[in-house]
Amino acid sequence: MADSKRLVVLKTLSQFLRDEIKTANGYQHTLAAVSRGRLFISDTEALPMISILENFNPDREPAEVGGHQGRGVKDNWVLLLQGWAADDKANPSDPAHLLMADTKKALAKIVKEDGPQYMFGGLIANMHIEPGVIRPPTEASPRAYFYLRVVVEVTEYLDDPYRLD
Repeated sequence: MADSKRLVVLKTLSQFLRDEIKTANGYQHTLAAVSRGRLFISDTEALPMISILENFNPDREPAEVGGHQGRGVKDNWVLLLQGWAADDKANPSDPAHLLMADTKKALAKIVKEDGPQYMFGGLIANMHIEPGVIRPPTEASPRAYFYLRVVVEVTEYLDDPYRLD
């Protein structure tokens, strides 16, 4: 069965982050994992790790596109990248800051006009990378982590959500 366009975008983004964020590529980290839809991790998870989540509030006023191509909508799809890094007992948020910086550096390559990953070959129209926030360890997460909002402009055809253009 074919994947919907949104799932293709998520899988492409996951693979890109996995392949890009490596010390061999000039980053401070090599990712142990990139997953989709994981909100919590355990003490035994391999780190550093990134999970891609979707924002609770979707774009409720997408622009309609259409014509001879079919009826579609272009919306701002908000993704939340959540990342966990190794512990630093004295300054628990420091590793999360460094992992978030590596993640921003990688994402910037996607939107760079002359880069090889430019907009994933047209799957997305644009991407906006927001500043992000670091959260300390709590009962919900045994390690400090970051949240980074990434707004992806995507066109989806309502009569064919599997269509990739």
